[in-house]
Amino acid sequence: MSVTTPAPVPTATARSHARPGRLAAVSSAVLLTSLLVTGGALAQGQFQGVTLDFIGLDGEDGQTELEQWRTEQGITLAKSPFSSWDETFAKLKTDVFDVALVANPYVSLWGQAGVLQPLDLTRLTNWNDLFPALRDGDFLRDAAGNVYAVPIAWGDGPYVYAPDRVTTPPTSFMELLDPAWKGRITTFDDPILIFHQIAVAKGYPSPNMTKEQLADVKETAKQLVANVRTFTGGYQDATDLLVRGEVDLAIGGWEAMVNWAKEKGTTLDFAFFDETNGGGWADSLAIPTNAEDVDAAYAYIDQMIAPAVNAQIATNLISGTVNSKSVASVDPSALIYDYSIVESAENPIKFEVWTPPLEAEGDIATKQDWDDAWAEIRAG
Repeated sequence: MSVTTPAPVPTATARSHARPGRLAAVSSAVLLTSLLVTGGALAQGQFQGVTLDFIGLDGEDGQTELEQWRTEQGITLAKSPFSSWDETFAKLKTDVFDVALVANPYVSLWGQAGVLQPLDLTRLTNWNDLFPALRDGDFLRDAAGNVYAVPIAWGDGPYVYAPDRVTTPPTSFMELLDPAWKGRITTFDDPILIFHQIAVAKGYPSPNMTKEQLADVKETAKQLVANVRTFTGGYQDATDLLVRGEVDLAIGGWEAMVNWAKEKGTTLDFAFFDETNGGGWADSLAIPTNAEDVDAAYAYIDQMIAPAVNAQIATNLISGTVNSKSVASVDPSALIYDYSIVESAENPIKFEVWTPPLEAEGDIATKQDWDDAWAEIRAG
């Protein structure tokens, strides 16, 4: 999958697209003042001289939020540029990193593939304060119950539309196949979100579809793509298209787009397709199998989910805080999510694994099969 970069966000640092449908890189236009955090009982300078190698999206690396903490601990942060989840996976197999950002569709897959190490949760003093829907999420675990990553931000996955031009918002993704939508839709140039929702609507076991089922989904997806006016380059791009009236609906949207449009004098709204199951996304930090500074990695991740730091992360990224003790400290401008949906493991939002298997398993279509099918659609 490719990564697209939105225009700079004028009021706050926008969060990443960290799951299929949210691959826009994070703008670093404005960040809040760093906070001193004392999450665990670490001695000052405990990691003096350590260089922590991080791979992931800008804005989700603690660059600003943990600046003072790194100085006190003697840690230097070295960041590798992010271009796609596929490239990140490839690098984790060959290069050395201490901390890696992983989106919810990939955590268990990468863990099972051997590029992430199971975590010792007793080393995370803030783990038990995470919201239950995140802490207990299946997407963090393999079949044996091993946890491979720690959520640092979350949100849901609506579509965004212009209510003056869409008076009856669709409830099913399949409604967008109607020719009446031709030239009125924008979406990311990526198959995961589209294929998954069509598969769910058809009753197929996405993401573990057979090749025959994928072929059927591909034919249906052609109808959807025929209605797409243009593929978006990011959330700001999609917002501008809606504000200018060039499209009426953006698939894979974000509530922050409503705020941005309001600043431009335009009213937008959001809703959810039945097939998205709430569209939950969660970005998490993991320790790669070949990490060299494991102790520092654990300490760093623990600080990223500490109450004050995670409140700042949520504010900067306009995302949901993962720490139940952080909500009151999140800036009101970023309180755009309903926290009741993550207060229980039995929640109305699903942090799903939408990514197909990386390796062939019988007649099950692999991620490469999905990518090839999308390439055929895009080729016309």
